[in-house]
Amino acid sequence: MGNLRGLSVFIVLTLAVFTSARPKSGPNQKCKSGPVDLVFLIDSSRSVRPHEFETMRKFLIDILNTLDIGLDTTRVGVVQYSSQVRSEFSLKTHSKLENMVKAINEIVPLAQGTMTGLAIRYLMNEAFSPGQGDRPKVPNVAVIVTDGRPQDRVAEVAAEARERGIEIYAVGVARADMTSLRAMASPPFEDHVFLVERFDLIYQFGLQFQDKLCGIDLCLESDHGCEHLCESSPGSFTCHCLPGYRLNADGKTCSAIDLCAERKHDCQQICISSPGSFTCDCNQGYHLNDDKKTCSPIDLCAEGKHDCQQVCVYMGPGVFTCDCNEGYRLNVDEKTCAPIDLCAEGKHDCEQVCVSSGPGIFTCDCNEGYRLNVDEKTCSPIDLCAEEKHDCQQVCVYSGPGVFTCDCNKGYRLNGDKKTCTPIDLCAEEKDDCQQACVYMGPGVFSCDCNEGYRLNGDEKTCSPIDLCAEGKHGCEQVCVYMGPGVFTCDCNEGYRLNVDEKTCSPIDLCAEGKHGCEQVCVYSGPGIFTCDCNEGYRLNGDKKTCSPIDLCAEGKHDCDHVCVNMGPGIFTCDCKKGYRLNEDEKSCSAIDLCAEGKHDCEQICISTPGVFTCDCNKGFKLNRDKRTCTNMDMCNTVKHGCDYQCVNTPGSYHCICPEGQLLQDDGKTCGTCKSANIDLVLLIDGSKSVRPQNFELVKKFVNQVVDSLDVSAHGTRVGLVQYSSRVRTEFPLNMYHTAEDIKAAVMKVDYMEKGTMTGLALKHMLEYSFSEAEGARPASRNIPRIGLVFTDGRSQDDISEYAKKAKEAGITMYAVGVGKAVEDELREIASDPVEKHFYYTTDFSAINTIADNLKLNVCPAESQGEVEVKDPCACENLVEFQQATMNSLDQFTQKHILSK
Repeated sequence: MGNLRGLSVFIVLTLAVFTSARPKSGPNQKCKSGPVDLVFLIDSSRSVRPHEFETMRKFLIDILNTLDIGLDTTRVGVVQYSSQVRSEFSLKTHSKLENMVKAINEIVPLAQGTMTGLAIRYLMNEAFSPGQGDRPKVPNVAVIVTDGRPQDRVAEVAAEARERGIEIYAVGVARADMTSLRAMASPPFEDHVFLVERFDLIYQFGLQFQDKLCGIDLCLESDHGCEHLCESSPGSFTCHCLPGYRLNADGKTCSAIDLCAERKHDCQQICISSPGSFTCDCNQGYHLNDDKKTCSPIDLCAEGKHDCQQVCVYMGPGVFTCDCNEGYRLNVDEKTCAPIDLCAEGKHDCEQVCVSSGPGIFTCDCNEGYRLNVDEKTCSPIDLCAEEKHDCQQVCVYSGPGVFTCDCNKGYRLNGDKKTCTPIDLCAEEKDDCQQACVYMGPGVFSCDCNEGYRLNGDEKTCSPIDLCAEGKHGCEQVCVYMGPGVFTCDCNEGYRLNVDEKTCSPIDLCAEGKHGCEQVCVYSGPGIFTCDCNEGYRLNGDKKTCSPIDLCAEGKHDCDHVCVNMGPGIFTCDCKKGYRLNEDEKSCSAIDLCAEGKHDCEQICISTPGVFTCDCNKGFKLNRDKRTCTNMDMCNTVKHGCDYQCVNTPGSYHCICPEGQLLQDDGKTCGTCKSANIDLVLLIDGSKSVRPQNFELVKKFVNQVVDSLDVSAHGTRVGLVQYSSRVRTEFPLNMYHTAEDIKAAVMKVDYMEKGTMTGLALKHMLEYSFSEAEGARPASRNIPRIGLVFTDGRSQDDISEYAKKAKEAGITMYAVGVGKAVEDELREIASDPVEKHFYYTTDFSAINTIADNLKLNVCPAESQGEVEVKDPCACENLVEFQQATMNSLDQFTQKHILSK
């Protein structure tokens, strides 16, 4: 056991060596430093020149190529900063090296200030956060690369980052400040601070940083090739094999020693090999003897090593089958036995009942009321009545095999013993249906009779009283009242009374006799009948006797518009609510409108409600405290009038005026020497690869903002669009669309070209084709201004000088708009004079909308021959324009000649 335990420890230690060995980092090898969360913070301020930034980009990619990239190994994030901070990708964004390299190649420098402290705070709070992919209990490493002195404080925020466990490497280039680098980096500074004179030496830090992540041990760091064990020595290593293995001739790989294959064993039947050892075993049905080498056959039945329930049958070495005793059969498990029940299995010929007598044995029997026949299989029913095996007094009734019941002859009843019978006296037992008298006629027989004054009916059971009234055997004038069988008295109909002779009748008048309860009027309705009624204006109550006065107002039985006034029983008049008066129909009401009737003291506006009014003022006036009079408001000082030159108050409003020599523009606020002119405008937009699809969408929106500022029509301003990259493509010429809506819709459908930036070729195309009459440009003799606008984000890959000059010499007014990496010298060479009014630049695509707002393309030529719209002087809008112009002229005259005195 001690040897085995030692071998186990050796194997565990050996496996630990296997799992910890890793190759040394090299051009095609990965440094397996264990899980690390690594973030690069790179300076992209204006001082970092484009070629220097490209060197830094290559530096990042070279370091990534040495790392074991993966979500479970080394995670990498990249953040660039200048005056602002932008995350290029987080720790969780990419798990593959090629995706990181692609993202780094697509980084566009911010080209602004150097806010290093702001960037370190973003690194601490955002980049190393769980939401951005930071893992718990995994080292956080940050590499800061900068070329200048920070423009904000870094010492405090860097110390806070180090306290949170972030290990910081500070790499300075050229103009970087060593004091600032030491304030940022983790101690010791000799391992974490690196300063080089120029960007092309930055690779030296990459080598040093790689060595920090990956120590040097030929067994651990090199591709030693040992299959099992590597033993390191200074500058070298040797390979070894585990026990039971021998080193092959190559000095690195190992082969297992197979004693069985080499026949170095003494097993009788089977040899089982393990590296450098073996054990013996036996064929199936044999067991290994105590010498652990030879084998003996196994008789499982004789040894009792079987699970048969009844009989074990030996079939050979280690093999047996199970069987059962007579009357039993083997179950599906081929081990246990079940008794054979021929009755349950239906394997018998009994007619009625099968009785199991034991395994495989049965006898037949019969159901109750049957007896077994001589064949001991079939059964016959037993008839006890026919065999006279009963004790009934009168009648035996067969009820089924072996069953009978007793019954009696007609007129007799079966006694409680269910055998003997007794004669029935239905009269004595009151089991007759005679209404009055029952007469016994013999066993079970009777007849019916009636009492005096009754006679037997036809059903010979019931009796009917003799009714002298019904039979008309009386002398009553009106009503005969039956008093009993053969007896009556006379009576009168309602409203009549019986005379003294007790046969004739006289009518009764209750109103005349005063025998009524009417409160007001009794109405005779016939003998003994009356109804009550009421005087006019009253209604009979529910008791049909008393009366109540009628209130038509309360009952809503009136046609008054507002108010009903009760004047007595059944009488009313109409009235109106306050603020209303009754009309001539004396039913409906009309509101009293004090404003319409002039019964108010409002200075300007009277607002009426029934019988009441309030005052208000016209627009531009406000109501005074007396709630009646109004004061004019100073609109110029109370609203944002937006007048370019001067705001002039008018009653309740205002208007704008311009200085002498200028005209008020169409917006009614700004001033100019002329109104917008008709132009031919061609836009050249850069569709090169550096623009990127999302920014190209912003360029299209910029174009549509420019279009929104123009008066587009077939006879007004015309717009054409050209896209260029390595080639030039006309998206639509000047004569294709005549409304701003159509142009804007076409712009949004333009597809992004990508590839190079041939700005000179685009200028040549514009000059030779876009401003040709074939593509919609109007003849130069018409003096319609031609304007070209170039939008680009980078340096042109061809010469622009020749065609920029030719375009301006051809009379085309050129505007140049640049974004990001656009070269200022090229933009100024394209733009017309004065350059400051024709040249625009911004660092970010998101800011180009402000350029569109500030861009003024309209010009006012002295002799514009564009088509002029002839306006109808009587049209309403033209009269208003004329009046507005006249008021502007009068105001200018007043300001100049009257108010100035």
